[in-house]
Order: sequence, then structure tokens, then C-alpha cells
Amino acid sequence: MAEAPEQRREGRQLFCRIITPERPIFDDEADLVIVRIADGEIGVLVDHAPTVSTVEIGDVRIRQGEEWSIYATSDGFFKVSENLVQVLVEEAIPVAEIDVGEAENRVEEAERDLSEASDERREEIERRQRVGENLVRVARRYGGEG
Repeated sequence: MAEAPEQRREGRQLFCRIITPERPIFDDEADLVIVRIADGEIGVLVDHAPTVSTVEIGDVRIRQGEEWSIYATSDGFFKVSENLVQVLVEEAIPVAEIDVGEAENRVEEAERDLSEASDERREEIERRQRVGENLVRVARRYGGEG
């Protein structure tokens, strides 16, 4: 049986922040945070051991009660300390805001750029392509806009 919100506030609570260079994307209480890090997926509950890792291109799933918030994310950094989960990434887009057509265009543009890219630019273009492919995957898996 789930605790009442009043009981949860009196006890220990997990908080999550997803931060991009432009602005915080999410900053609220959470019951569970699932992130894809270097070693695989990690699920964080209250009182999780301190952890620092890199974030892989993928998604962040946050459960608050019975509701889930899902974000497609680029790569970045991940830290858990004192019941605060911090995800620092270049890009984090709520699944409901992903435009699959636009994401597919990003992938196609990256593929075109790769065919003409110098060795110096190849790594960044391949990263752009992976981020675009991830947007499409996350939107299709979790129900973004078509």
C-alpha cells in the first residue's frame, strides 16, 4: 500500500533534476528515477548509494506516484547524492513534445553531412545522428507526436 503524501513528506524523499545548458527541464520529487548510464540502466529509489557516472544517449523515466514522466536525452553526466538525482545533458525533450518527422529529418541531415564530412567533424555528426535516432525511438516507444 502506498504511503500518503503527508507521510512521505515527513520521511525521506527522493528529488530529481534534469538540467540542460539552457534551463532546468525537471526539478521535483520522484519515487523512482531510471537512467541509462555507462554500465547499463540504473534505477534510483530513496536512500540510494552515492553514484557518479556518464549518461548514455537514451531516456530518463521518472515515476511520481502512478504517473510517469519520460524524456529523450542526449549524453551527459549523472550523480546521486543525499537523495538528489542530477542528470546533466545537452538535450532533454519530454516525450509528448517530440516531433518524429523533425527527428527523422535530423537523422537524414546528419547522414548527408556524414557523406561529406572531414575526419575532424565525423564524430560530432555521428553523435547528432545518434541523438536524432534516439528521439525517434523514444517517441515511438512511449507515444510522442507523429
